[in-house]
Amino acid sequence: MMSPIGRNAKHCAALFDVSISNIAAITKRTELVRAEAQLSETDFDKLKVISELLCVQHHYMSLDTYRMADVADMTETLCIA
Repeated sequence: MMSPIGRNAKHCAALFDVSISNIAAITKRTELVRAEAQLSETDFDKLKVISELLCVQHHYMSLDTYRMADVADMTETLCIA
């Protein structure tokens, strides 16, 4: 497979251990399960906190205890650490 799309498909098939003809079996859920299996419990907890902070930043959730600048600083600190 010489094209970039073909190489990407071949890489994805190898990564998820499926045949190239069965590449449609790779779903978001498949990737989520694979990614969760590779995370430590500490990293998974950190991602949950980052996710909630991002929801606050985008006004999907509210957090009255902190200012938006504080939320942004916490998010940046967790992403860098």
